[in-house]
Amino acid sequence: MLQVLHKILAVIIALVVLLSSFSFTVDKHVCMGEVMDVSYFVEADTCGMSVDECDVNNSLETKIKKEKCCNNIQELISGNQNEQQALQSFEIDQVQFVLAYTYTYLNLFEDKEQSIAFNYYPPPIVGKDIQVLYQTFLI
Repeated sequence: MLQVLHKILAVIIALVVLLSSFSFTVDKHVCMGEVMDVSYFVEADTCGMSVDECDVNNSLETKIKKEKCCNNIQELISGNQNEQQALQSFEIDQVQFVLAYTYTYLNLFEDKEQSIAFNYYPPPIVGKDIQVLYQTFLI
């Protein structure tokens, strides 16, 4: 039970770190002071009104000082820049070290069968008994 709780907690913490490092933009369409549409991934939909339809008074002064009644506002919500800078500052030596360490660690626990190269070769035929020839006996 405790191991399952540790795994769930580790996954949650990993997701929090991952999501906190993302940056994204919020696109809003404001028409006559009211927010008409909010979008996170694509451009916000417009209300369909043109600048001429926004004019309530058709006097000459309002046409000269005419401002758009519809605006698109984009807000950038930046994530944690520390992790992004750490990933950008990786050098090739560090990447090679991490890859070599990972490969070694993963292959550390594999069961490898050792094959003996001389297993199928018979021993050489001895013509003389060498212990008797040199008179070396184990006492």
